[in-house]
Amino acid sequence: MSNICFDPPMSYSKKFAKKFVYVIFMYFCRMKKSICNHLSLVQTFLLFIGLLMACASCSHAQICGCTDPLASNYDPKANTNDGSCKYASAKIRATKASDLDTLLNGSSSLFYWNNGYWTYNDHKDRCLYKIDSTNAATLDTLCIKKIRNRDTEDIAQDEQYLYFGDVGNNGGRRKDLNILRISKKSLLGKVPKIDTIRFSYEDQTEFIGPTRTTDFDCEAFIVTDDSIYLFTKQWTSLQTTVYSLPKTPGTHIAQRRETYDVKGLITGATYMPDYHLIALCGYDYDKDHILASLHPFIVLLYDFQDGFFFSGNKRRLDFGSGVKAQIEGIATSNALDFYLTCEHFHTTYMGFTFDSPAQLWRVDLRKYLLPYLNAKQNNK
Repeated sequence: MSNICFDPPMSYSKKFAKKFVYVIFMYFCRMKKSICNHLSLVQTFLLFIGLLMACASCSHAQICGCTDPLASNYDPKANTNDGSCKYASAKIRATKASDLDTLLNGSSSLFYWNNGYWTYNDHKDRCLYKIDSTNAATLDTLCIKKIRNRDTEDIAQDEQYLYFGDVGNNGGRRKDLNILRISKKSLLGKVPKIDTIRFSYEDQTEFIGPTRTTDFDCEAFIVTDDSIYLFTKQWTSLQTTVYSLPKTPGTHIAQRRETYDVKGLITGATYMPDYHLIALCGYDYDKDHILASLHPFIVLLYDFQDGFFFSGNKRRLDFGSGVKAQIEGIATSNALDFYLTCEHFHTTYMGFTFDSPAQLWRVDLRKYLLPYLNAKQNNK
């Protein structure tokens, strides 16, 4: 879905609008059976104001176009973002904080909560780990004994709950996809209250694999006021499709909404609702040349309509060419400094062994986001 934009048939200046209202008003007042003769002074004044307000829209014509000054096709006259902004390719400088503890080799999610960054392994482990954003040291551990972790690929949150997404589905065969909803208050009180949100995709009809060919894998999702939005990891098309489902416990059908060509595998997401901003992370993938893969990137989605995240600005930022990592999680506390984790990756291809430890990375996105964030702040 794109922004609802239209070009009005005629644009009126404020001066013309005022003259138009005055002429209409005087016409009514000069009629033999003038309505003004039957109105009090206050009523007459209110009638005039009503006519003026009715025509106010004439003086504020909607002009659709690219509203982002950083875009190559920025239109300074546009006042309504139609999602058409285009950007020059950009490479960002990523700084490695350090390697993560080997206990976190399966780090597959990252989120900011309770004054710190927390990560979670994607298989079997049942503990959250708080890590130092400056040196990747493990600061604290919070274990949850009553949960099952088959393939938890991301953790999202709202004000009251953490949502553990057991949504990994590399083979496309799973029929037990679920998201655990855990009360933050109960978790900190060491007596976690856990509910389960089960779901299936409305358009998945086959569950037979093979591995790493499905469009129904998922490693990224966000939570809004009333819904969960999944961003799929599509191994063949290298696109991502958004599916929505209620964030209440029960069994639901995930509804397909929109698709965007990210040209890679999406593996993590973080959402900043105050700014209408989402950051997705992922990496390039080529099944025939695996060593040419693993080039990380971030996709920024911002200034979008509620629930339609591709209706606004869409910008991909690539890590420098020398960085290779299986990026899995992304988080921020201020919408400017972003932290990303990658899990341990080991493979042998054509006699060459590639081994990359689990790591914590930092990127500064002020250059790309500060103008937008300042504009949003000024418009509040």
